[in-house]
Amino acid sequence: MEVLAIVGAVLVVLLGVLVVNALRLHPTEVADPLPPSDVVGDDDAVERFQEILRLPTVWGAQDPEADHVPFDAFVPALRTLYPHVFENLELTLFETYGIMLKWKGADPTLAPAVLMAHHDVVSADPAGWTHDPFAADIADGKVWARGAVDTKCILAALFEATDALLAEGYVPPRDVYLCSSNCEEDNGSTTPAMVAHFKEQGITPAFVLDEGGAVIDNPPLGVKCPFAVIGVSEKGLFNAFVTTNAAGGHAATPSAADATAKLVSALDDVQKNPPAAKLAAPIEAMLKELAARGSFGLRLVFGNLWLFRPLVLRILKGNSETAAMVRTTYALTQLAGSPSANIIPKQARATVNVRVDPSESVDAALARLKGHFDAETQFEVAAAIDPSPVSPFEDDAVFDYLRSVTQSVYPDAGIAPYIQSSCSDSRHFARICPHTYRFAGILFRGDQRTRVHGQDENLDVDAFKRGVGFYTEFIRHLDRLGK
Repeated sequence: MEVLAIVGAVLVVLLGVLVVNALRLHPTEVADPLPPSDVVGDDDAVERFQEILRLPTVWGAQDPEADHVPFDAFVPALRTLYPHVFENLELTLFETYGIMLKWKGADPTLAPAVLMAHHDVVSADPAGWTHDPFAADIADGKVWARGAVDTKCILAALFEATDALLAEGYVPPRDVYLCSSNCEEDNGSTTPAMVAHFKEQGITPAFVLDEGGAVIDNPPLGVKCPFAVIGVSEKGLFNAFVTTNAAGGHAATPSAADATAKLVSALDDVQKNPPAAKLAAPIEAMLKELAARGSFGLRLVFGNLWLFRPLVLRILKGNSETAAMVRTTYALTQLAGSPSANIIPKQARATVNVRVDPSESVDAALARLKGHFDAETQFEVAAAIDPSPVSPFEDDAVFDYLRSVTQSVYPDAGIAPYIQSSCSDSRHFARICPHTYRFAGILFRGDQRTRVHGQDENLDVDAFKRGVGFYTEFIRHLDRLGK
């Protein structure tokens, strides 16, 4: 009886601790809030956005016959749409088509702000679209076009905000750079050239804000309110071209030592034995912010990760989207074997696209992949870049400023950091700027996010208008960052 009493007492204490920790889990308060904003773009802004979308700026680095005429027309079109911007900001072109506009601030000694987008888009086959991908039609309250989300909406909103503030006579407290690449989708050299320019000039930006996260309407864990997810890092990346070798022969006498068999067996082993999952600090912070706006059950679990961490990791690993948040991923994207159905080839090839968790390096992720293959296997690596450093998100003036502007424009939204699985041009700026963030101040609905690079890409007209308000307020209040 005494033992049972002790066990019961321990359980009561444990339950009390769990409940208290759950009750203590609240959304992080904005330290220096701004008043709610009702600034939005107007119908004219939407028409200018449509004009930008109608230029089919597909860079096509792998296509020797790619049409770059739309890029020749792009800056002239912007000059026509935003004459005051080009009259007041200093334009520098990089790699012929990359855009950098410098807005001189009141104090040139202050570190500048860098606001980024890219104006190239991926290709689109009109046959698969409800509306022509470069017509920028408006239907059902949405603008339908390639680039509507990725990322001409950001570029257009930045130009609208700048134009409106210039009309008010506003002068930013520090220099502001508006940057847009012509070849982000092709991992091109334009943004690296911009970064090299900053290095040559000895300029370290106060912060960089690029694409990545956004305001989303369907956050995970069953949370009902919208959420602004701000990328504080992004995964590394490389493509591994894997070639297995063997003698080859007739398909009538197969062997487990055949090149194709070895390739398939090893790749199957890669898929069945993923890296150990772990909760990086930004992901843990994101989950806690989500839980703080969720059910009591969520708060009970995420307020007590000291106990429930293994359970949380198991749940996250059960979904492909959340599993990518907690480990390096290996995606098999291409396979090649014999040119004939009855020949076992001497070589078999595969491409594995690897997204590297911020807790490790490209070298470590490649070594893990090699460990599944025999010594005769050949590896070539392309487009390798290590994960970006994690930018500050706790008790940090820049991140707090991002939070305050976001709350002002989206008062009902939760706000959380996260790690971006895809790559953006901001990874190049992260080499010179510790405060590099990835966030579009625009509402992207769940179905719209899934259409990026797919058919029927679209964006709510009202979401674009509100995004104009976000960037207007973001630039307008830069004096809050102080020195």
